[in-house]
Amino acid sequence: MVSIIKYEEFVDTLKSTVYKNAKANLINKVAANPARYIGIFRTTSPELKLIQNITQSHEISFGDFIEDIITIYLGHYYNNLPKRATYKNEVILFDQLFEYNDKIFMIEQKMRDDHDSSKKRGQFENFLKKVEYLKETYPNKHIEAGMWFIDQSLVKNKRYYQERINENQNKGANLHLFYGDEFTRYLEKETIWDEMTEYIFNWKMSEDSKIELNFENDWEETKKELLNNVSKNTWKKIIKNENVVREILPILFPTGKYKEILEILNIK
Repeated sequence: MVSIIKYEEFVDTLKSTVYKNAKANLINKVAANPARYIGIFRTTSPELKLIQNITQSHEISFGDFIEDIITIYLGHYYNNLPKRATYKNEVILFDQLFEYNDKIFMIEQKMRDDHDSSKKRGQFENFLKKVEYLKETYPNKHIEAGMWFIDQSLVKNKRYYQERINENQNKGANLHLFYGDEFTRYLEKETIWDEMTEYIFNWKMSEDSKIELNFENDWEETKKELLNNVSKNTWKKIIKNENVVREILPILFPTGKYKEILEILNIK
């Protein structure tokens, strides 16, 4: 089967989103709140706490990646439209917005349907606001608008969303609720879902997906990232904290390569 996106392109996009400035972000977090990583009243070791922080950060960024990669996939078949607009003096951002067959299709995309009561209501009101904007902006085109939850294993608020969608169906806009591959099946583009999930599985089974706490690997790239995204004052905070120097830095920099950065920044 001919691929829509090459696996190498898929993984490069994933890495550039999920891992972007991840090392610098961790250093900044440690400097801002070192007590979250060290201290006698913690059940986890500093190493485990660092891994936990990295995995949480990756989970959040992974949602951004899925949005980006779906946009790339859709662009192979449809005309992607600008995702940023202003409506009633407010900026609105679309997860997916594209045009096909004289229709405008908007998708509010989330990883999981696991929100609490207040958040789910706000999310749906935001969805309706975007629908109203599209109806006003494209009065001569039919609007197809859907809420799409990628992970079909969680359907916490499905009844609520479906009831609200049924209440708000009207002329000029057709509202949908999708879970998992239902959206790509609706478009008759099942190959998008099949390829994306296959690629994600292959990546998760590879060494590339493993958590790496040794920041000295690929050192020149790491050094560049840290110099560009960690301030001199932040490094000073790190160095002044004896516990961080003793318990955290040896994990991230086993041979002390961070001292090269201190020398470049003229930190004594």
